[in-house]
Amino acid sequence: MCIENAPIKVTCAIIEQENRFLTVQRATQMSRPLKWEFPGGKVEKGELARDSIIREIKEELELTIQPFQQLATIIHDYGDKVIHLIPFRCHIVSGTLKLVEHKAFRWLKLGELFEVDWCEADVKVLKKLIDEYNK
Repeated sequence: MCIENAPIKVTCAIIEQENRFLTVQRATQMSRPLKWEFPGGKVEKGELARDSIIREIKEELELTIQPFQQLATIIHDYGDKVIHLIPFRCHIVSGTLKLVEHKAFRWLKLGELFEVDWCEADVKVLKKLIDEYNK
């Protein structure tokens, strides 16, 4: 585990619409360029995780979302940093999707999610999501 850096709290949104899930591709200038992920970002100091994901999606995608379920936190060591990834299942309340930071987006069905090259931490989120659907 990366000892010199404190773990970073990060949220991600599993946005569901018409039996599809929103995935976004990281831009070339971002860390882990061109990898796919569920959108989200860092929790700011003093911010609740739920508030963070609502803010991040507004900033990154210009969407207003409603989180309806928090999944178990994922801990992942990327070597250069350790993240505590807090996933939320969400619905879109309003807005038109606009990519502010990412290169591309895709709406994928549950069975199509492994067709893209995911960030490693998000693979763990995918497994939690699939577990939820198999209950």
